[in-house]
Amino acid sequence: MKTPIPPLTAERRRRLTEVAMRRCPATAWIRGGRVFNVYTGELLRAEVVLCDDRIAYVGEKTPNVNDETAIIDADGLILVPGYLEPHAHPFLLYNPFALAAFALRHGTTGMVNDNLYLFHRLDVEELEAFWDETAELPVRMWWWVRLDPQTDSPLLRRRYTPERTGRLLAHPAVLQAGELTAWPDLLAGDAALVAGVDRARALGKRVEGHHPGASVETLNAVAAAGVTACHEAINGEEALRRLRLGLYATLRHSSIRPDVPTLVRELVASGIDLTSRLMLTTDGSPPPFLREGFLDAVLREALAAGLPPLAAYRAATLNVAVYYGLDGDIGGIAPGRVADINFLEDLANPTPVHVMSGGRLRVQDGRLVDAPPSLDWSRYPALCRYAPRVAPADPDWFRVIDPGFPFPVMELVNAVITRVSRDVPAVRDGEVVPDPDRGELHAALLSADGHWVTTGIVRGFGLFDALASSFSGSGDLMVLGRDRKAMARAVDAVCEMGGGIVLVDGGREVYRLPLPLGGCMSDLPMDELMERTEQLVTLLRQRGYGHTDPLYSLFFFSSTHLPALRFTPDGLYDVKQKRMLVPSRLLEHGQR
Repeated sequence: MKTPIPPLTAERRRRLTEVAMRRCPATAWIRGGRVFNVYTGELLRAEVVLCDDRIAYVGEKTPNVNDETAIIDADGLILVPGYLEPHAHPFLLYNPFALAAFALRHGTTGMVNDNLYLFHRLDVEELEAFWDETAELPVRMWWWVRLDPQTDSPLLRRRYTPERTGRLLAHPAVLQAGELTAWPDLLAGDAALVAGVDRARALGKRVEGHHPGASVETLNAVAAAGVTACHEAINGEEALRRLRLGLYATLRHSSIRPDVPTLVRELVASGIDLTSRLMLTTDGSPPPFLREGFLDAVLREALAAGLPPLAAYRAATLNVAVYYGLDGDIGGIAPGRVADINFLEDLANPTPVHVMSGGRLRVQDGRLVDAPPSLDWSRYPALCRYAPRVAPADPDWFRVIDPGFPFPVMELVNAVITRVSRDVPAVRDGEVVPDPDRGELHAALLSADGHWVTTGIVRGFGLFDALASSFSGSGDLMVLGRDRKAMARAVDAVCEMGGGIVLVDGGREVYRLPLPLGGCMSDLPMDELMERTEQLVTLLRQRGYGHTDPLYSLFFFSSTHLPALRFTPDGLYDVKQKRMLVPSRLLEHGQR
């Protein structure tokens, strides 16, 4: 099993020492720059001397050099550590390799990643092999291990055995368990969750929680149960609750929660010390939101909102390394650390001019000159194919049958939170009928194996003939529209291309995005994927979608960790009441 940071052998450490003492020539010399010291907050002119991938010396003296020493001129530039993303979801239409290349270009040299999507599709051995391949990237890719599936599905729950999660937690590329979307079950004593948290803590690894709006009492309980950090604070008081209880507070700036300006202003106004237990995250924003950058964009927001430079840069570097127990290797520009360094024109502009990772300049003048290797996806058949067994789709699948009581219409409160509408839909000939004048659509979660469908009505997603997407939290097809025949046509198009998103309107297909990697990820580079997904967002806004992020809305329709109404394999589910409101229907199609 590989680790993203190769350990220093005794021989390599001795050679590093020899370079530091100027007895051996440096392999590289970063000359004439100023180092922003995240340990002390000082900005000092210093020579930075490298031995292979590690820093040997930071100080005033010039190194021992020879003809093979690479000399890098940093005159007029400020050197800061490579940024560390503590909470990434590397499967939100992009794939981990495309995301790594984009993040590197923006100065992120280390990421801690969600394993959810990969865990649902790969066997343990395949997942470990995949992690070993990502360990070769110039962006250090660590992982976390989910203990709950985020979607209430019997099929998914069966994958979360203590044996599987326990084995993965022991992998050297894994730094934490979580994020615990099912934390109420942990507090209720769920045996598998308790065992997973205990296993992580026994291995010396972290446990991330997921506690939006949590009270002090709840945070006390989850901290006592083993949780060590939470990224769900949406205002300064909520962040303070976490900090006061010894938790790390990860400040989020994402497409659905662009909270950093508010969080920073309120935390700064509190007058507390902000240098030690804050981290920053993009929290898995879809491609269109990343147009302004990655962690560099979050840092820019934090600085503009008044976070002092030392607190801001620590939150993106040293604090993450300390939290995960990696500060002996990364997080600062100091002897013995890996040479992950960003070259800035000014501390007020966190987007780097050049980026060094592992002692090699990977980005020069903002351009990627040493791109991460690509992956042969064919080695992972479960990721490079998506073959839903539902074509040809039947328009009658999307009929909403009258259950004999007022049908619960799902209304979008914002991009991801829903509620049951107060309006009762009309019933005609035993069928519940959506009302276009109220912005209502037919909606369905359609089993990828063709065995079942959960139907409903959604309000607030806009109006169009049909949208079908294999990009969903459960891995099934999410289908919406006002025309059931068009919905079937869109499903068939998604199946034909082996996964993707298709929008049909005005009697024609107006958009398609292939997602050939498991039906959830594209194989396009990030810049091209941004353009393609921005087109979809524009088309949906033109058709009445009025919230922040339609892509996350699609993904979370089947995610049962969010209130209030969700589509699940068993039916329409009320998250707060923990009960099924309308059951799913079995399909004859899946039994053929």
